[in-house]
Amino acid sequence: MRSMTGYSKEYFENEKYAISLEIKSVNNKNLNLKIKSPHMLNFLENKIRTEVASRVTRGSIDLKIEFQDKREVDNLFEYDKNMTASYLKVLNAIEHEYEEKFSNKLDLLVKNLNVIRRNDLEIDEKEYENFIVKNLHLLLDSFVEMKEAEGARMKDYFLQCIAIIENNVNEIKKLKENIVINYKEKLLERLSKISNIEFNDETLLREVLLFTDKSDISEEVSRLESHLIQLKIELDSPNAGVGKKIDFILQEIFRELNTSGVKCNLYDISKLIVECKNEIEKIREQALNIE
Repeated sequence: MRSMTGYSKEYFENEKYAISLEIKSVNNKNLNLKIKSPHMLNFLENKIRTEVASRVTRGSIDLKIEFQDKREVDNLFEYDKNMTASYLKVLNAIEHEYEEKFSNKLDLLVKNLNVIRRNDLEIDEKEYENFIVKNLHLLLDSFVEMKEAEGARMKDYFLQCIAIIENNVNEIKKLKENIVINYKEKLLERLSKISNIEFNDETLLREVLLFTDKSDISEEVSRLESHLIQLKIELDSPNAGVGKKIDFILQEIFRELNTSGVKCNLYDISKLIVECKNEIEKIREQALNIE
């Protein structure tokens, strides 16, 4: 089980390249990846997205990439000899024609023509990709490791809450037998106060049986136990998307607790149900952070 929140930052370099990678994530219903990287790496964006999506399934993720090509160019700038010669020839012709001298021919040359150009490095896209993807894998390893460590802490917390719920459900199983007895005693007490109404054992039995049918929570308790078992199984699941499954199971548990609360009018059971709901809410709040 993993948390959706995580963070990792790494720096790698070799004789040619250097790269700084930083990744962080927060809760999100689906996977939302934002990448900030140099323009020279735009050709790798789809590849990077695929690599991240292969390791992370949910969360809002920010990935920052800083990349440096450390190779040096022998001549960073050079000038176009033919263009320079042609331009100077024109300037000389103008001077001769109008018998005027330009104060600084070289200044005019540099300002008005692209005679000087930059020698950029030739980019080996495959080599860039190999270097960046290799180190992205290492970043994702540490990122996922942190998310799993946080997930383990969350699991321990969930198991504590589940243990409380299980204990309460066991108490409810014991107390539910008292629901009918309690109702029968209260019914007899109310009837005894009404002197002008006749009743017999058959009438009382029919009334009690009707109430028993309406207030029986045996099925709800059985389903609660089944859901709690399934919940613990999901907490151990390494599969992606377990957060959505856990949320569904919690909804089912809450539904069974609500139904039991409506059926049952015994104070001690109602109190235990309220405590169970409180523990479920604690889990649901933290479960929003499960990937």
